[in-house]
Amino acid sequence: MFKENYIIKGEIVCETGLHIGGAKESIEIGGIDNIVMRDSISKLPYIPGSSVKGKMRSLMEINNPESSSNLIQNRGNPCKCGKCLPCHIFGNSADEVNEGQLKGPTRIIVRDSFPTEDTLEKWSETDDVVGGAELKYENTLNRITSEAKPRNQERVPKDSRFNMEIVFSIFDEDDPKNLNGVFESLMLLEDNYIGGSGTRGYGKIKFENISLIKRSKDYYKGISDEEIVKETSDVKEILKSLSE
Repeated sequence: MFKENYIIKGEIVCETGLHIGGAKESIEIGGIDNIVMRDSISKLPYIPGSSVKGKMRSLMEINNPESSSNLIQNRGNPCKCGKCLPCHIFGNSADEVNEGQLKGPTRIIVRDSFPTEDTLEKWSETDDVVGGAELKYENTLNRITSEAKPRNQERVPKDSRFNMEIVFSIFDEDDPKNLNGVFESLMLLEDNYIGGSGTRGYGKIKFENISLIKRSKDYYKGISDEEIVKETSDVKEILKSLSE
């Protein structure tokens, strides 16, 4: 039974260039090899919630002893046990649940993240940034002939900021402590990457100006206000306060 929601708001800060690939509408001579994901209306880059949520889950599954052993048994596919912390938080689709397991609702919603107003202004004032992206030129090298094959790739420039919102729902008595797991996965993500070419330096992010807001059943009935649990904090500070 639904009890309350916790809203996590803040900003995703690109500490390095970020490339989350999009699909080309056409092939042009002399065009860009790898373009970034763009919003169909504004034509500007954004960070899909699926990219953040998927990386949060995979890092949590690797970090959790129960789910990590299941990953090996599943040959790298997501854990489907329905009992571990990642399954409890992120849920499973109906076709992923093992025989005899009940499908529980996902506790977490990760919204798409769009650039802040300050970032839009910064992009417009920077000559090397066009449509919210810069061009990064790279070479692939033939190991035998040493022939270099140049290619270019779009990426969101360093120091770009995107508005973030995550919703975590409380359904049973274990869920409040499982909220800690969400912030643990965000900390793991700060020391990892999202998008492509992460091992080559792309995709390092940080979460800043985080606020944790509680909205009870009465809030949705219009008879009470939301409660600000913590605001303008970093991930580690909020996790520490929850643990206490």
